Amino acid sequence: MATYSISKISTFETCPRQYQFAYVDNVKVEVEETIETFLGAIVHEALEKLYRDKMHEKLLSLEELIEDYRQRWAQKWPGEVILVKKDYAPENYLMMGERYLRDYYRRHHPFERGRVLGLETKELLPLDEKGDYLLHVRIDRLVDMGDGIYEIHDYKTSSVLPTEEELQGDRQLAAYALWVKQRFRDFEKARLVWHFLAFDKEMELWRTGEELETARREILARIREIEAAREFPAVVSRLCDWCVYRSMCPMWKHGAELEAKAENEYLDDPGVKLVDEYVRLQSELNSFARETNEKLEKIKAALVRFCQREGVAVVFGTANKITVKEHVSFQIPAKSSVERKRLMDILRQSGQWEKVADIDVFALARAIRNRELDESLIKALEECVKMEKGYRFILSKK
Repeated sequence: MATYSISKISTFETCPRQYQFAYVDNVKVEVEETIETFLGAIVHEALEKLYRDKMHEKLLSLEELIEDYRQRWAQKWPGEVILVKKDYAPENYLMMGERYLRDYYRRHHPFERGRVLGLETKELLPLDEKGDYLLHVRIDRLVDMGDGIYEIHDYKTSSVLPTEEELQGDRQLAAYALWVKQRFRDFEKARLVWHFLAFDKEMELWRTGEELETARREILARIREIEAAREFPAVVSRLCDWCVYRSMCPMWKHGAELEAKAENEYLDDPGVKLVDEYVRLQSELNSFARETNEKLEKIKAALVRFCQREGVAVVFGTANKITVKEHVSFQIPAKSSVERKRLMDILRQSGQWEKVADIDVFALARAIRNRELDESLIKALEECVKMEKGYRFILSKK
C-alpha cells in the first residue's frame, strides 16, 4: 500500500532530484524550512484556532487572534530558516502574517457561513479500487452549505496570484473534493475556494462528480509515472533558491565548493574566472550597443531632416539606399479608463461603429488615416486617441 500527497507528487514534477532527496533517500538537513513555509504554517494554525473556537461557540476578537498568532510564532520559531530575500528580516514576515489575518478577519467576520465539518483534516483517499494507492487529504476548512453543496477552503500565503488556467489545472482541491464526494451521499457538487491572503482575494471553481473522477485518474497516472522512474535528474529553476537540499545538489556543487575555499583559491578557480570574464564582456557589449543605438538615432533624425529639406523620400549611399516613410501610430485608451468610455460613446453615436467594432486599433487607425470617417468625427476622436508621428527606415541595395 503506497501513500502519497499532492505536495509529494508536485515535488517530483518540479524537480525529480529533490524528490529523491526527500522521499527516496530521506536525507536530513540542518535547516528544514524557509521563512515562507514557516509563515504559512503559523497562519494556518491561527486560522484553525479561529474556526475551532467558533465551532465551540467562542468568537475570538481580532486582537485575540493576532496575539495567538504572535505566541505561536515565538514558541515554534526554529532558530534558523532559509531567508532568500536578504532585504527582509523575519520580523517583516511576522508583520505580513498579521496583515493577512487582519484582512481575513475583517472580510469574513462573524464567520457564520455554512456549517464547518472539518478543520485541517487528516484523511486518506483511495485512488484505485483495490486501495493500493492512498492520498493524504488535508483540507484547511470543509463547509457544508446544504443541498448537497460542499465548500473546500484552502489558505495560501504565496506572494504570486495564479492565472485562471493554473487554477483550472489544480489537482489538490479537486482530489479533496473527491474524498468529500465519497464521504457524503448527498454530494452534488463542490465549490473550491482559494484564499490568497497576501492579496486579500478569493478565487473559486466549481467541480462536479465527473470532473473529480478525471482528476483522480490524472493523479493515479502521475503516481505510476513516479514509481516507474529509475533516474531523478535535477531541474534548475528559480525555485532552487528555496530548496533545502540545494547545498548537496550536483547542479549547485560549484557554489558549495567555493564556500570551502580560501580567498586566493577562490579567485584562482577556473569557473570564477570564466563567469567574471563573461560579465566583463557582456558589460562591454551592452555599453557598445547603447552607444551604437544613440549614434543610430542621431543618424535617423539627420535623415529625416535631410528628406524634409530636400523634398525626397529615398536617400542614396555608396552601395545602398534608405527609404524614409512617415507613419502615424495610434494609442487607444485603456479599457477601464474614462477616455475609453468616451471614445466608445462617440463611435456609437456617430453611426459608424461597425467600421471599428470592438475598438480594433488597426481598423480605427486605418479609418482615420484614410479619412474614411466624417471630419467632425475624426476631430472628436483625436481628443480621445493619442496619435504619434514616426518614421520607418527601409535599407536596401541601390
